[in-house]
Amino acid sequence: MKLILFGAGHFGREAYSYFGDQNIVCFCDNSVPEGEERELFGKKIISFDQFMKIHRDYITIVCLGFHFCVEVCKQLDDAGAEDYLVYDMLKESGEPSEEWIRQFGDRGRLEKLYKKSYRYLARKAGGQLSYLKRHADITKLKPATGELRQRQMRLLDGADLFFDRLKELNLKPFLNFGNLIGTVRAGGFIPWDDDLDFGLIRTDYEKLLQYAKENFVVMTWCGEYWEDSFGNRIEDEKVHLLYPGQYIFNLRPEFLQIGKCTDDGQEYVMDLWVYDFYKNEYDFETHMAWVDKVNEEAARITCRRERAAFIRKKQKSNPMISERMTDCIFPGIDNFGGYTGMTQVSEWISSDVIFPLQKVKYEDREFWAPRRMEDLLKYEYKDFMEFPDDLGIVAHGGKEAE
Repeated sequence: MKLILFGAGHFGREAYSYFGDQNIVCFCDNSVPEGEERELFGKKIISFDQFMKIHRDYITIVCLGFHFCVEVCKQLDDAGAEDYLVYDMLKESGEPSEEWIRQFGDRGRLEKLYKKSYRYLARKAGGQLSYLKRHADITKLKPATGELRQRQMRLLDGADLFFDRLKELNLKPFLNFGNLIGTVRAGGFIPWDDDLDFGLIRTDYEKLLQYAKENFVVMTWCGEYWEDSFGNRIEDEKVHLLYPGQYIFNLRPEFLQIGKCTDDGQEYVMDLWVYDFYKNEYDFETHMAWVDKVNEEAARITCRRERAAFIRKKQKSNPMISERMTDCIFPGIDNFGGYTGMTQVSEWISSDVIFPLQKVKYEDREFWAPRRMEDLLKYEYKDFMEFPDDLGIVAHGGKEAE
């Protein structure tokens, strides 16, 4: 099977010499306008439109420097011409061209080479990303753009409306997790973030839950339907019809998630995470053994509503939890399973890490935040000032940020 060399510059000429005239049907180059043809070494240089008409009958080899190679590969992918090889990968192998021509004739080997080309590009891109992570300043990243930025601003508007409804409760929700990272790095959203996380001490949390039971809707999302506190099931698509304009408190086993019913569904508002004070004489290792035991027992309960109720019952039965402030504070058992986040910690969070709370600027708003923000983040993340593995990935949107 003959080859189309995509790229008629330096690398295309080199590939022509490498593979030999007899194995090449033509070149393709984006510089050739639609409807025109040029010539190189007696071979036609065709436009991309012409290429798309004939590429299935030949093997495409992208012959460009890496930067332009990535652009052209994306162009091919977007056009549905996903079977192509990268000349650099073939050349770097040190194999003679005759060996590649032989493998091109075997459909099974050819399919493996296509996959190998994709992995080659991924490794190259991964190297670039590693370089960027080493040399870029994470505090100087530009904000999100487009729909994601609009979504972030809508989240803040939704938070304002929600907290305005709760003024009489005098709650002090404080920025946490990704939003706290964004505060420390740049005073706002991480560019690819798309949610809001706030922490609450237990007394505020219980006050809020009681208010919600009297004024909003408290249920548990069970994967395919909702269940209220009595075990009654409600289909997801009917919730906004039954509770138009109402806030929905999703009392999950891991945290409290809040949404609002709109005309056509449910709109996410925020996640709330609860923290408990523990008596000063309570041993940390003893506590974590209790946490592991509760989680092990809870894992056997298949119904999410019943699991959440079981965990709350266990929390209330622990006599070492204090309603008053002590020196020791830690996530509640109903907060991420009683763990701080992505790190293994061996001691309590000191209460003076979080209290007294301070007001900080977040985007164009003001929110409560822990007294020593960076110290709290050290409990939750391995290194919150490093670029993460999910750089640029919108967690809940499931796609890359713009």
